[in-house]
Amino acid sequence: MKLWLLALAAGSLIVGLDARAQVAQGRAQVPTRDASPLQAPQSNARGVMGGVVVTTDTGRIVRRASVSIAGGTPRTVRTVETDEAGAFRFERLPPGDYLLRANKGGFVESIYGQKEPGSGRAGIAIRLADNQELAKLSLPIARGGVITGRVADDTGEPAFGVSVQALRWVMDSGERTLEPAGSGVTDDRGIYRVHGLLPGEYVVSARTTGRGPELGKIAIRVDDLNMEYAKVLKAAEAAGRVDLTLAITDGSFEILQPPKNGFATVFYPGTMQASQALSVPVAVGDERTGIDFQLLVVPFGTLSGAVTMPDGSAARTEVQLIDRGQPPGLGVRNARSDANGRFSFTAIPPGQYVVIARGAPKGKELEAGIGEAVSFYAAVQDEAKASQIAKSIAAATPLWAMAEVSTDGRDAGDVSLMLRNGSNVSGTVQFEATSGPPPVATRLLLTVTPVGQSISGKNAPLVPATVDAQGRFNIRGLPPGRYRVAVSGGAPGGYALKSAVFGGMDVLDFPLEVNGNDPIVAGVVTLSNRTTEVSGAVQTTSGEPATGVTIIAFALEERFWLPEARRIQAVRPSTDGKYTMRNLPPGEYRLAVVMDVAPGQWFDPAFLRAIGSFVNVSVAEGGKLTQDLRIK
Repeated sequence: MKLWLLALAAGSLIVGLDARAQVAQGRAQVPTRDASPLQAPQSNARGVMGGVVVTTDTGRIVRRASVSIAGGTPRTVRTVETDEAGAFRFERLPPGDYLLRANKGGFVESIYGQKEPGSGRAGIAIRLADNQELAKLSLPIARGGVITGRVADDTGEPAFGVSVQALRWVMDSGERTLEPAGSGVTDDRGIYRVHGLLPGEYVVSARTTGRGPELGKIAIRVDDLNMEYAKVLKAAEAAGRVDLTLAITDGSFEILQPPKNGFATVFYPGTMQASQALSVPVAVGDERTGIDFQLLVVPFGTLSGAVTMPDGSAARTEVQLIDRGQPPGLGVRNARSDANGRFSFTAIPPGQYVVIARGAPKGKELEAGIGEAVSFYAAVQDEAKASQIAKSIAAATPLWAMAEVSTDGRDAGDVSLMLRNGSNVSGTVQFEATSGPPPVATRLLLTVTPVGQSISGKNAPLVPATVDAQGRFNIRGLPPGRYRVAVSGGAPGGYALKSAVFGGMDVLDFPLEVNGNDPIVAGVVTLSNRTTEVSGAVQTTSGEPATGVTIIAFALEERFWLPEARRIQAVRPSTDGKYTMRNLPPGEYRLAVVMDVAPGQWFDPAFLRAIGSFVNVSVAEGGKLTQDLRIK
C-alpha cells in the first residue's frame, strides 16, 4: 500500500492512499533528414545568417523572440534573442542546410518556409554556402490560437479554480487520437483561457476536485501518536474500511470517508465521454470564444480487490484503473497492492473501466528496469556476463491480469485478479545473404511492439528476447493485443527485417493478434541484406528544386493501408530537391508529392484516397530505383 502524508492544521496529520493520474503521450512519425552528430563549430567558419522576426497578422517586428538554428557540417545548434528592432544574427556558421525556428510566449513555434507559419508542419531548410552571408531573412511567427469560455458549477454559479484542458486531434501510432495541447484554470468569474494552440480540431475538458471528503467517525482510540502505521491500518481493516483515509488528531483516531458524490470530468458541451464531445476548430491565431459548459455532479463509488499468484498473494504489484471514457493514455490511475495483495480505488465516477495488474514471478524481479537490462546486454563485452543478463531477462517474464468493471457510482464490489503468464511468441531467425555465408547474430534482440491505441497494447511493457546461436528466440508474457515484430538491437550491418511469418501471415504488414488463450505463437523471422532504395529529385514546373514538399510512397493495394504500415513511407527532400526512401518491401507503389501535410496524416486511408496526382512505380527485391518527380 503506497502512502502519502499531508500536513494539515497544527496537531493534525492525514495518512491516505495515493492515486496519481498518468498521462502518456505519443508522437506521430515525422519524416526526417539524415542528421550528423552535434559538434563544435569550426573556428574558420565564416557563414552568416540573420534577419528579422515579424508577426504573420500585422507584419510588426517581434522583440525578445527566441530564434534557434540547427544544421550545417559539422552540425551546429545555436539560439539567440531578437533585439529591440526584432533582428537576429548568427555568425561563424559552417556550410550546410539549416532549419530556422522562432518562439515567444503567446506565439506558436514557427519554422522558416512553412506554407502556413505556426501550423506545426514542416518548414524548408536554408542552404548556406561556405562563407556566404544571408542577412536579410524574414521569419514570420504566428500567434497561438485561443479557446476561452465559462465553466459553471452544478447550480449555475461560476466554478472557480477548475482545470480546463484542450486536447488536439492528432495521428498517433497511425491512428487518430487526442493529445493534450494546453490548459488553463478558471478565475472567480468561472472564465478560462487556453492559449498558444496550434491550428487543428480540439476537444475541451474540465476537471475539479470539488466536494471534499465527508467526515465519519469510527470508535477507535489511538493513545500513542507514534503508533506504527501498520498497526493503524490493521485497526482500520478490523473496522471493515480499508479503503478509508485515516486522520490522527489530538490523540484520537478518525476515519475520513470517501466522498459519496462529486464533480466528474466533463467534455464540452457536457458529456462524460470523450467520444461524444464536440470538436472545436481553431485556425492560426484564431480565438474561439463562448466555449461554455457546466460541471456535472455524479455519485462516486469504490473499487477494491486483491491480486494473487498461483502460489499466494501478490504483494507490491502495480495495478492500473483505466477509464474507457477518457482518451487513450489519459484517465489512468495507479495503485500498488499491499502485503496481502489488496488494493483499492476511491471516488470513482460512473462508467466503464479496465483494471490491469502486472508483476514478475517471485524472486525473479530485475534489479534494474527492463530498458536498463537491455542496454547492459547490448553494451557488455563479456559473453558470459551477456549470457547471465539474457537469462535474467527471460526469467523476469511479466505476469498479467485484466478485468472489465462497470459502475453506476455505487461500490463496484471486490475484483479478483489472478496473475498469469501471457502468450509466448517464439520461433527462429534466418538470414538471406547476397553472397557468402549468412551471419550468426548471437547479440540480436527482438521485441514485439504494440500497434495502435488499444488499452492492453498501449500499456503493455516491451519485453525483449535474445537470439541464441541456433537462431531461436522466445518472447514471453504478452497480454492480449495487436503486435508487430521488431529488431531492437544487434542486427548485422546492412541487414534489415524482410518478413516475420506467423500462422502463414507476415506480421510486419498485418499485426499479430494475441488473444491470451494461445500459450505459444511460433514463426520465422527473416533478415536480408537485399534491401531496396527509391531515390530521385523533385522539381517545380520551371525546373527548380522543390524543397517545401513531402514525398509519400504508399502501396497500391489498400489492404496495406494500416496504422504505422511499413508500406507507407514519407520523406522530405533536401534543399537540392533530392530524396531517398529505404527498405520499402518489394511491390507496387504510388509516389506522390504533397505541399502541406500534418505529421502522420499519410497513414489515414481517407487522405491517401484523396491524393489525385501520383506516379506508379514497381519496387523489386534488392532493387535501386530512380524516380524523378515534378510538381504540377
